[in-house]
Amino acid sequence: MILLAVHWSRIDDVLSKAGDLSGTVLVSCSLPMNDDDTGLVIAHTSSGAEQLAHRVPEARIVGAFNTVPSEVLFGVFVARQDRDRPSLVYYGDEPGAKRVTAGLIQDVGFDPVDAGPLRTARYAEPFALLVGQLAYEGKAAQRLLPIREVRARLDSKRSPR
Repeated sequence: MILLAVHWSRIDDVLSKAGDLSGTVLVSCSLPMNDDDTGLVIAHTSSGAEQLAHRVPEARIVGAFNTVPSEVLFGVFVARQDRDRPSLVYYGDEPGAKRVTAGLIQDVGFDPVDAGPLRTARYAEPFALLVGQLAYEGKAAQRLLPIREVRARLDSKRSPR
């Protein structure tokens, strides 16, 4: 399994150096962003994940992890033993690759939610921009917890009272 989490402008370069990806589960965490990260270069009638599948047809492409800000991952991992887990969508066309990806999602601490075929990325990728907008800009950004506060809340939840 390979997690591909690079800026879209670097995809071709990274793939050219990756070697033979035949049969490899390639989890696309990347969004097809333009150079100044202000919008998608592919959207609605196709997706970055689908374009990746065309570029590497021998790989088994699954999209995941691109709908949550990276700052959230540490807190979810720390709390992965909790009964209540946040959900994370994944999508792809190959059932075996989706099973492998769902296992990774669960190991990290999320509840995996199968969102269907790879073409679901046409909706998930623009949704990820909304999540980024809420997480990093405007009034909603003020409600996000800094990582130290997340850790403190997790520690206090686990310590006996």
